[in-house]
Amino acid sequence: MAGDTAYKPREIVKVSGIYSVVHDDGKDTFEVTCVEGEHFPPTRRGKGAHFELKYAATHSHKHDALKGTEGRN
Repeated sequence: MAGDTAYKPREIVKVSGIYSVVHDDGKDTFEVTCVEGEHFPPTRRGKGAHFELKYAATHSHKHDALKGTEGRN
């Protein structure tokens, strides 16, 4: 696993963003969006997969520059 930005399935997501799903054999890596407070999903291939944070992103409803804009067009 790769340091502080690698997480196991079913752990709670601490930072929203784009994550790479990496298998131990290094094959079939792909990217997914994971949301803070939710769990990393289980993988079909079972053991050996983990999630690596590629790009952190703030949810729009939590971003300071966008707070208070709900309901506006």
